[in-house]
Amino acid sequence: MDLFALRNKIIGFLYRNLAKKIFFAIDPETIHDQTLLLGSFLGNNPLTRALTSLFFNYQNPTLRQKILGIDFKNPVGLAAGFDKNGIITRIIPNVGFGFMEIGSITAEPYAGNDTTKLTRLIKSRSLVVNYGLKNKGAEEISKRLKRENFKIPAGISIAKTNSPKTADVRAGIADYAKGCEKFIDIGNYFTINISCPNSFGGEPFTDSAKLDKLLA
Repeated sequence: MDLFALRNKIIGFLYRNLAKKIFFAIDPETIHDQTLLLGSFLGNNPLTRALTSLFFNYQNPTLRQKILGIDFKNPVGLAAGFDKNGIITRIIPNVGFGFMEIGSITAEPYAGNDTTKLTRLIKSRSLVVNYGLKNKGAEEISKRLKRENFKIPAGISIAKTNSPKTADVRAGIADYAKGCEKFIDIGNYFTINISCPNSFGGEPFTDSAKLDKLLA
């Protein structure tokens, strides 16, 4: 057994038998928020980044690939939905991800739905997510991320602001465009999120004709 395999085996054992039991005794939204704060703290210091990399990172040249001019260290990325406001971008490369998506971000800020935002379904090993596109908005997030030097490719996931004002197709398209405009020079690619079901207006752009208008 090589050192990486041994390291991973030990970390897996500690997670299953210690960390997971602690996490599952606490509200999932609280754990999510605290994990983001920890990630932000670890990412802001070269020493803590190096220590994190020692425990979690792995690189192998055979995993590298270049797609549309973007160099990916490996094909495993952090999807949008976890780091909604882009506060842990400095630590994500040190835990083994080959790329990351920030958001989803909307043109205007949204505090999140009033209902329970995260619910664990323990038997099916899953989560019910009802954040409703909670984020601080494109203006605030883009101003902060302009100063970042991303170590791995970063995608910016843009969604329609969760508001009755954007429920109309024309207003929705204008809102998407406003959000994208703030990130023209930030990151490596855009992801256009059209599939959030718990927001005003539902999912109008899953209709092919409306999606064509949005992309145009």
